[in-house]
Amino acid sequence: MPLSIVTTPMAKPAWRAGEERDFGDRVLLCLFVLLFGYAFFGKGFAYIGVPPIFVSEIALLFGLAALLLSGCWLAVLMTLPSLAIVALIGWVLLRTLPNIGLYGVDALRDSVLAVYGLYAFIIAALLVQKPRRLGWLLQHYSRFALIYGFSGAMLAYATNSLSHLLSWPFSGVPVVYVRMGEAAVHLGGAAVFVLLGLRRVPLLWLVMILVGFLMISVSRGAMLAFAVPLCVAAVLGGRLHRIVPILFGGGAVLAVVMVLGLQIETEGGRVIGPAQLVNNVESLVGHSEAANLDGTKTWRLRWWQTIQDYTLRGPYFWTGKGFGVNLAESDGFTLGQEPGVAPVRAPHNAHLHILARAGVPGLALWVLVCATWFLMLASRGLAARANGDADWVKLFIWIGCYGLAMLINASFDVALEGPMLGIWFWCIIGVGIGLTLIYDTGRDILLTRPVAALPLQRLRGSSAQTGR
Repeated sequence: MPLSIVTTPMAKPAWRAGEERDFGDRVLLCLFVLLFGYAFFGKGFAYIGVPPIFVSEIALLFGLAALLLSGCWLAVLMTLPSLAIVALIGWVLLRTLPNIGLYGVDALRDSVLAVYGLYAFIIAALLVQKPRRLGWLLQHYSRFALIYGFSGAMLAYATNSLSHLLSWPFSGVPVVYVRMGEAAVHLGGAAVFVLLGLRRVPLLWLVMILVGFLMISVSRGAMLAFAVPLCVAAVLGGRLHRIVPILFGGGAVLAVVMVLGLQIETEGGRVIGPAQLVNNVESLVGHSEAANLDGTKTWRLRWWQTIQDYTLRGPYFWTGKGFGVNLAESDGFTLGQEPGVAPVRAPHNAHLHILARAGVPGLALWVLVCATWFLMLASRGLAARANGDADWVKLFIWIGCYGLAMLINASFDVALEGPMLGIWFWCIIGVGIGLTLIYDTGRDILLTRPVAALPLQRLRGSSAQTGR
């Protein structure tokens, strides 16, 4: 079953010639713009709207309408990951609704960690309804990967240095506020896309990716979110021969930079340079001489241990503390608040955050969602490899590594709790579900305009005539 391209001069690549855009096409376009905005503007884009209704909630309403109109919602819900997501959302709502009267909007805001899972169903249904939309999505992501490789890390660095220059008047939030972890996830996703041969890039792009890796490595979680999925993709995709020379070359340059003592200091006492990479590794495996790293590490570990004590071995085993309560205040781990900065509400680990609020049943459902999704991708990837569908194998590896990057970042930071990465994560989950359903149907996917240098097989025979 080849993943195919038909090259035509059509201006509307997600649908056939002479075919008007339907509601689903428009919603998919809006969702892509939404994800693009979160990636390039971060928290600043999330604050577009009239409180408490922001762009994410508006997009969700239109997306749910498209889901119902697609006629594919039942098929999408019948996968194991989908059923697990439904169960997770249901349990989270049970732990949220009783608290709305006490905590108000905060309860709903905390619950989006799971409720944004509705985006997975929306994306999957839109892809299954019109499989050629997958081609449109890949083409536009290919362009996104090219642009983000050049600019992603710069955006995150500018956030740290220049965010005070332009803010939204009603909230004080900077218009551009991209955190290092968010940039790392998308840089990693783009790097895996290129590594697997899904598009070609100039040498300067590779240089900028290496520079970007150095810049985002001021954060341990960001460093791992970029590096680990890239290594996984290199192994699973048989691309070690492509990545090893880059690693040696980049390592040699970093060694020279370290010997010369070149580095850039950032706010918070961390630096952009090879020394920060060394400090990060030392902090992850043991003790680091950088006090700011070990200080935050100790604070997180103590909080995580407290959560485990009152859930796994305490009174909140079955229920957790619910959604709405400020966990930092309740658990006794508040930090000194700066003017205009929102208080810390989550323990910088999405898995333990779910455990703290939804108890062991919530954590079990969360693990079930992630496990069934990765297993589903792995099983279809193995089937595609056995069938000789090399391009499908690449897609399954890429989307799996993208999700892995987000989970790694969410293990060290407040990531999936907000729309900037939360919606991205659930959309990636939805793309994975959609990919497997499309592959299972045995239909060829028509990309009406080729992705830049995308090495996909051309459609042969009658399939090209029928536009199937």
